[in-house]
Amino acid sequence: MGKLSGLIKTQLVKNKIKRKPDPRVWIFSSTDNSHYNYNSRYLFEYVRAELPEITPYFVINDDQLRRKLSEQYGEKYFIETNSGQGIQKVLEAGVWFTSAGLPVYGTHLNRDRVIVNLWHGIPLKKIALMDPNLGKMARVYFRKIFTENYTWILTCSKALIPIMAESFAIEQEKIKVWGQPRNDMLFKENVAKEILKKIYPDLPEYRGIILYAPTFRDYASTELFPFEDYDKDKLETFLEKEKLLICLRTHISEKGTAEKYLSGRVVYLGNEQMEDIMEILNIFDLLITDYSSIYIDYLILNRPMIFLPYDKEKYLQGRGMNFEYDKVTPGVKPESLREFMDRIHETFSGKDPYFAERQRCNDFFNEVRQPCMQKICEEVKVYVHID
Repeated sequence: MGKLSGLIKTQLVKNKIKRKPDPRVWIFSSTDNSHYNYNSRYLFEYVRAELPEITPYFVINDDQLRRKLSEQYGEKYFIETNSGQGIQKVLEAGVWFTSAGLPVYGTHLNRDRVIVNLWHGIPLKKIALMDPNLGKMARVYFRKIFTENYTWILTCSKALIPIMAESFAIEQEKIKVWGQPRNDMLFKENVAKEILKKIYPDLPEYRGIILYAPTFRDYASTELFPFEDYDKDKLETFLEKEKLLICLRTHISEKGTAEKYLSGRVVYLGNEQMEDIMEILNIFDLLITDYSSIYIDYLILNRPMIFLPYDKEKYLQGRGMNFEYDKVTPGVKPESLREFMDRIHETFSGKDPYFAERQRCNDFFNEVRQPCMQKICEEVKVYVHID
C-alpha cells in the first residue's frame, strides 16, 4: 500500500467509526508491518502471556508469515491492515506499540489513544530527523505522521533523552526512560550447549563462544576479517587450540560474502538459524562488532568486546554518529590477525583491561538494567485507567 493511498484509506475508515477506542485492546507492530521482531515482539509476547485483561494483536501484512505465526501462537492474535476491516480493528484499539513505523498511517491518531514508540536500539548512529540523508519532503512527512502522533518514545537512559527528543522533534517530557523490552531476554536462563546443539548438531568440542555481528554497509560488502595478514588456516588452528567457536552473523544479504570465511570453528548464525539474536545473546562469552548498537545491549552482561572499525571514516561520513566513537566503544581494536588472536587469547585467559571502561559506558547508556516489560505495561495501564 502506497503512503498516500494508505493515508486516504485510513481516513475513510476512521470517519466511519463512531465509538471511542478500547483501552483494553493493544496493537503491536514493527518494521513495515511485515516483520515479527524488535521490542514489539517481546512486549506482545509478555502481554499475551501475563495480562489476561488485555486483548493484544500484532499486525503482520505478510500473508505467509501471518499464517506461520497464527499456527504457532493462535490465529486470533495476528491481523493485517491491507483491508478496511483490518484498519478498523487497529483504529478501534486504545493503545498502540511500535518499534518502527505505525500499524496504520494518518494524522491526529493519538487524540483518543496512546501511541508508544518502543524504538529498536540505542541511537549510536544518527537516526530519524537527525539522519543527514533524509530529504526535505521526508522530513515534513515524518513530523506529520510520526512526531505529532507519538504519546511517548522509550529509551534506556536520561543521558539519551536530548538525542531522542531532537531525533524525533518531540518534547523531552515525552521521552520515557523505561528500557527496551527485548533486553528482558538477557535475564532469561539459557543453556548454551543445548541451544547450539539444536542449531549445529555436529559442533566440535568448545569451551567458549564468540559472536561476531558486524553492521550492514550500503556502500560496500563488509570485510569480515579486515587484516592484511588474515589467514583462514591460521585462524582455524588458533581456534582449535583454544577450543573456541566464532558464530558469524551478517546482514541477510551478505550471507554469500561470509561463506569463504566459514570453517569448522567459524560457523554461520543468520536469520535462518536464529531470527532474533536477542533470544540467545546472553550465551556468548565475547562479542565482536564494529558500529552495531548490539554492543550496547551486550554491555548489560558486562562481558568483553572487540571492535573492528576498519572503515570508520567512510562509515561515519555517510551516516554520522551521536557520540565520539572511540570514547563509547570500550574494547580493543586490533589491526592485525596476530593482535586479534592475542586479544581473544587474553580474554579467555581471564584478562579484562576494559572492565572499568565498560562499566562507565554501561552507566551512561543503560540506566535500566533489569527486566522492564512489567513496568512498561503498568505505566500504560495506569495512564489509560485500567485496574
